[in-house]
Amino acid sequence: MPLTRILHRAGNFQELLHLSRHPAVDAIEADIWVMNGRLFAHHQRPVGRFLFDNRGPALGVDRVPLEVILDAVQGHSDFVIDLRSWFGDPAPDLARTLALQLDGFSHIHVTCEAWHIADRLREWLPGLNVAYSIRKPKQLRGFIRDVDAGRIRPTPVTVRHTLLRSPGVVEALRERAGRVGAWTVDDVERGLELKRWNVDAVVSNQLTVLNAL
Repeated sequence: MPLTRILHRAGNFQELLHLSRHPAVDAIEADIWVMNGRLFAHHQRPVGRFLFDNRGPALGVDRVPLEVILDAVQGHSDFVIDLRSWFGDPAPDLARTLALQLDGFSHIHVTCEAWHIADRLREWLPGLNVAYSIRKPKQLRGFIRDVDAGRIRPTPVTVRHTLLRSPGVVEALRERAGRVGAWTVDDVERGLELKRWNVDAVVSNQLTVLNAL
């Protein structure tokens, strides 16, 4: 399969949703949070129970409802939901929203920094593409060790690109994950290197990187 080019955080801003139609963009990504049962995209991690941006407390207009993004990408690109853990468990709200709004999930991908949430989503929505997010060397080693020991089943992964230090590392992960994505790659040469190493997806903030792949 061809490499998937993902525009990082484009779904976090309503004015960027049109980039789902850009010829170099196969998918857009958004950081999805849940608040009072509603799912929305926002580009800053909460502080305590509050959302902030560069101006102070975030306003409602700074949040992009998940339903708006789903409508924007329909028929144009895939959509990667980076499901973020805050207060409570976002999995039930996401599963319910996707099941009610969509007839199929082939264009939807979910990455989870909390792996137990990813496991629940896979059980509730078997047709959904779900991946573990790997951010640290300890997580990378633990994933390989636990799959080999049968403690977790093989699961697609999306990995901080600096942890992918050789084609061998990519291949070792693919043997246990089936699919390997790399984030966030903002250098063209690094993106081309990862493509040569046969990663399945590259996430970038830069259209110049995606254009080169």
